[in-house]
Parts: sequence; structure tokens; C-alpha cells
Amino acid sequence: MHPTPQDQSATHPVPPKRRAPSGEAFGALCHTYESYLDKAETARTELLRHYRPKSLHAWRVGLRRITATLDRVAQALGGDEPQALIEQLKVFRNATGQARDIDILLDETLPAFIAQGRFDDAWQQALETRRAELHQRAVDGLRHTPLAPSLRAFRDWREARAPMTDQALRQLGAGLIEARLHQLHKRAERLEDGRKHLHRVRTTTKKLRYTMELFQPLFPRHATRHWLDQLAELQTHLGEAHDRMTGRALCREWLPEAKGHEELKAFRRWAKRTATDSTAKAASSLEQLWGLERYWDR
Repeated sequence: MHPTPQDQSATHPVPPKRRAPSGEAFGALCHTYESYLDKAETARTELLRHYRPKSLHAWRVGLRRITATLDRVAQALGGDEPQALIEQLKVFRNATGQARDIDILLDETLPAFIAQGRFDDAWQQALETRRAELHQRAVDGLRHTPLAPSLRAFRDWREARAPMTDQALRQLGAGLIEARLHQLHKRAERLEDGRKHLHRVRTTTKKLRYTMELFQPLFPRHATRHWLDQLAELQTHLGEAHDRMTGRALCREWLPEAKGHEELKAFRRWAKRTATDSTAKAASSLEQLWGLERYWDR
């Protein structure tokens, strides 16, 4: 006869879960921010050696994980906010935005269209020429954006903060998650009202996801995993819709000679239709998100 779970528990008592010392979670959170800067600097070093779209994406995501959360965290902690640091990192990230846009257009959006339509070779070459220019501009800018000063500025800010107890940090995280979720609810009401509103929903989705990831160690892992998986799915649909809308706009801006051409019209119709389809998928994903249990309220 196999022992019941109760018998096993009585025979082999489960040791109590070790509690982290007071303030340990705050140190871990600050270390996470430093790891974002380290990863961004690694990506920057790779880009200066050889441009790769994947490295540019890693650079931008590393910085965004900081700029998307540190302002709210610092505000909740009280004291001086590292506003100059946050603004500087935003400038660094935004300087590479067009290079990222054209990478997505040429590596993802156009290949998906060409699989079922036609796009003039001369137009593709014109876009490749533009891409080379934007890559060079991005790399030139990266030469002047070392992150060592940013890391020192962050550490100076950290040293000026009094460590929080783990419970206080957990409450702070719960409040920030709640605020981001409320903002997403509000912005999602206008999801289908055009590119500008879709961009806002996408930005808020990223901020909610990054906030949940930042505070994940303070909550049950299985509970946060459901939310993070659903947010990743939502972000995928929003990203595709945004990329199709952006590609549509960029081709109109960067290919003036193609204006009125039937092939460009076909691309723009396809981009609009597939963006609409992805937006509908995002709306469905949002409905699933609203139904998840709010683990931070426990």
C-alpha cells in the first residue's frame, strides 16, 4: 500500500521555506537593473564590431526595461529621482529607432508580403540603401553612448536609498503592477482606433510585462508565469500589427517614386488587412488577460 500524501508529510516533514533577510530583495532588484545595463553594453560592443539586427534589438530592450520601470520605482521609493539617467537612456534608445524599423520592414514585413505578392526589385534596393545609411548612423551614435557613466549614476542613486524590507518592496511592486494594469485597461478601450492608440496599448503592455518581471521574485512563480505568458502573446500580436502599420507608412515616406503604383497599393492593402487581423487577435488576447487571477492582491 502506497503512503498517502498525509503519511509522507508526517514521515518527512517539509522544511519551512527560508525567508530572505530584510532588504535582500531590494538589493536583488537593483542588481537586476545593473544586469539590464550590462546586457545593453554587451549588445553595444557587438554592434560596434559588426552590426546585427539581433544585437540592436538587445540594446534597445535592455534600455527599455530600465526606462519603462525605474521612474515609477524611484517615485515610490521617495527621495531624489534619477530623472537625468532615465532621460539619457531614452535618448540613447530612440537614436536607433529608425534602424530597428527598417530591419523589421526588410527582414520580416516585406518577406511575408512577397510570399504572396510582388514588390519591385528597384524599390527593395532603394530600401536596402536606406538601411545601410541608417545602420551607419546608428553605429556612429553608439560610439558616443558608453553605458559606464550610466551605471555609475545608477549606483550613486542606489547608495542614497535606504534599503526596504522585502514586505514593503512587495507592496510597492503590487501597487505598480495595479497602476500599470489600470492604464492598460483604459488604453485598450481605444485599441482599434488607429496606429497611435495601438502604439500606446503596445507601450503599456511592455511596461506591465517588465514591471511584473522585475518584481517576479517576490511573488509565487507559477502565478506570475501565467501573466507573463499571456502578456508575451499579447505583445506578439500588438507588435505584428504595429510593424505592418509602420511598414505601410515607411514605404509611403521612403519610396515617393512608387506613389500610385499598383504594386505599392497592393502592399499597403495587405499591410492594413494583416494589421487589422493582428489587432483582432490582440483584442482576444486582452480578454484572456482580464480573466487571469490577480496574484499580487493576495
